[in-house]
Amino acid sequence: MEEERRKDIELANLNASEKIPFEELLSEKELKISQKFFEFVKRRLNVINWLPKYDQTQAIGDFIAGVTIGLTMIPQSLAYANLANVPAVYGLYSAFAGSIIYTLMGTVREVSIGPTSLMSIITVSYTYEKPIEYVFIMTFVCGCVEMIMGILRLGFLVDFISIPVVSAFSTSTAILIIVAQLKNLFGLNFSGKSLPAIILKLGENIKYLRVGDAMLGICAIMFLLFMKYLNDIKAKVSNPILKRSLFYLSLAKNALAVVITTSIAYALAKNPDIEIPFKLSEKVPQGIPSFKLPPFTAMDGNRTIEFTEIASDIGSGFILLPMVSILANVAIAKAFSSGKIVDATQEMIALGMCNVLGSFFQSMPTAGAFTRSALSNVSGVQTPFAGIYSAIIALLALTLLTPYFNFIPKATLAAILICAVYTLIDFSIAPKLWEKSKLDFLSWSGCIIACMVAGVEAGLLVGILLSILNIFIKAARPNLLIYVEKTKDHQHIYVRPSSGIFFPGIDNLREQINIALVKTEFKFPITLDLIKISSIDYSSLKGLESIVKDLKKFNLLVKFINVDEKIQRRLNFN
Repeated sequence: MEEERRKDIELANLNASEKIPFEELLSEKELKISQKFFEFVKRRLNVINWLPKYDQTQAIGDFIAGVTIGLTMIPQSLAYANLANVPAVYGLYSAFAGSIIYTLMGTVREVSIGPTSLMSIITVSYTYEKPIEYVFIMTFVCGCVEMIMGILRLGFLVDFISIPVVSAFSTSTAILIIVAQLKNLFGLNFSGKSLPAIILKLGENIKYLRVGDAMLGICAIMFLLFMKYLNDIKAKVSNPILKRSLFYLSLAKNALAVVITTSIAYALAKNPDIEIPFKLSEKVPQGIPSFKLPPFTAMDGNRTIEFTEIASDIGSGFILLPMVSILANVAIAKAFSSGKIVDATQEMIALGMCNVLGSFFQSMPTAGAFTRSALSNVSGVQTPFAGIYSAIIALLALTLLTPYFNFIPKATLAAILICAVYTLIDFSIAPKLWEKSKLDFLSWSGCIIACMVAGVEAGLLVGILLSILNIFIKAARPNLLIYVEKTKDHQHIYVRPSSGIFFPGIDNLREQINIALVKTEFKFPITLDLIKISSIDYSSLKGLESIVKDLKKFNLLVKFINVDEKIQRRLNFN
């Protein structure tokens, strides 16, 4: 009896042991691979992290923010397409694809991907008077470069663009945009790339100024500035309903300007006896573009331009544009991250994917827009899902409103651009740079001058080169603290470099020590304080050893203090 009971227990244990979870059937190696793959997917598709916790409160906040951004993005997209010298519809094509992709991959809820003034003006500097296919190819290649930079973790390259250069670049870009849009504001027709060329053409053509365009454009600017002022008035209003109304009226200023002026043009067009006194936008084809690989050739009349020639024409644009867009996107992400660490790698990959897939819909190069991102923040955005609503608004505009887009006055779009970028002009930084760092002032002023004369792409490169030169100069001429120190027992020459000692600066260090020795008639030994030196190269090590050997000839000692342990092991004075 006892034996049978024991068999029953053993059988029960055996049956229980057969209930093995599926995960345990995987080998340890396979389990690690599956875990790593899942972690990789979670990292790259950020939507997996927040969508399961999505609730009704977040949905309402995203809906309000998304619709607000969508209504703002439509007139901006049309204006930025105009700035990039492409038909207005391509601005709308650029407004939906990036918003959808960023919803899936983006990490910062406030970022609004789409066409921007910065992307447009850099794009036009490389594609001006070129076939439209240049724009799509530029979008595709730049997206690929952005993804590669993200995968290789090359985001540190944007650190070589210093704050003075960013300020100069933004100021120059804003000035160029404003001056370039004066031709549309005044109804003129001419072409020019650099600031001197545009001003020269403007002076030559000012006699052809169209009064209707000028009046409409100036009125639109006044309207936009007044609507922006409403946002300042709301701070003085105590009634919460009125305050909220003024806030949303101010937010909708661009859309209102387009609706009002387009309605006027539409009403005038209905009367065949009245000639419309201002220029209108081109006709926009209705519908969503087909999803297809961007063409890698272009047609110029009857001549086919191969990709190699296109790549040669665009040249540095394939590197410069991704660098600037990454800089803009990461800067926006950091501005709205509320102290959290920004995954720059994921932001670059997400931005690259937005441009690559956007090029399949004939998109212009896109990036995060600071103004729209700030608007998204104040509108109560909760998650990146707000981008879906923005994309829906853009798609509705393409399917329902395109018959009316050709009634949008060009002067209105010019006014929107001018009012959008004039706040970027900042000359107040100049006296601060002059006071704090002459080398930074040189980078700032050099970048502005180059942008104005040679174009923004050349200007930014000049600014970056000047910033790098700034680093080299500081490495070659680090600040030195040198004085004669008296103690109870003796006197010595105290020397303390302010930063790392590298090969461009070692000769200067030796020269300054020699000057101090000559002034003191070689009477005092040297105390070299390396407290601020954490790294040193081979040439500098040999230079320090030469200083010791030189002073031995005069029976003078060199005392090293506060030496890093790693550096101490590398020094050899034998």
